[in-house]
Amino acid sequence: MTRVYLGVGSNLNRDNALRFAVAKLREAFGDIRVSSVWQSHAVRAAEPDYYNLVVGLDTDRSLEDLLEAIGGIEAQGGREMMFHNSTNFGSKRRLDIDVLLYGETVCTTPCKLPRHDIQDYPFVLAPLCELDPEILHPLLKIKVKEIWSEMAPRLPEKMRVTKISDFDWNAAVPDWQ
Repeated sequence: MTRVYLGVGSNLNRDNALRFAVAKLREAFGDIRVSSVWQSHAVRAAEPDYYNLVVGLDTDRSLEDLLEAIGGIEAQGGREMMFHNSTNFGSKRRLDIDVLLYGETVCTTPCKLPRHDIQDYPFVLAPLCELDPEILHPLLKIKVKEIWSEMAPRLPEKMRVTKISDFDWNAAVPDWQ
């Protein structure tokens, strides 16, 4: 079995998108661990804020099979038109799922691992640290909690993340086909 960490995010119908993603990941992989939901600002100022979380799971699937499974979940999540602050962003995916870590694998194909988001983005690092602060980054050879302790105090306001304490996991999961 390989320990895997996935980053899950959405800024379009985001509550439903995260509930959908977690439900589908449980269907596909069984027992998963889910971090809290964290809110972050979009890179483009006109877009709505994102909700992000990290999922940890153990799998015997190959990396290629894992990518195919999460790609299928993203596709099931579908697309919709995004309008925010009078701006039309067109049709966007509701859901984004990225493999952050696949065991200690370091590779560039079929995807780049470990994913750079770990050391670049607080919306990935904060929930990853919440799930498992002792993970050793396969390239940097330091624990993710140490990366976070260096990053967190230096974050500019626009990159800060906030834990959402009242996220409703009990609401119905949408039936997107």
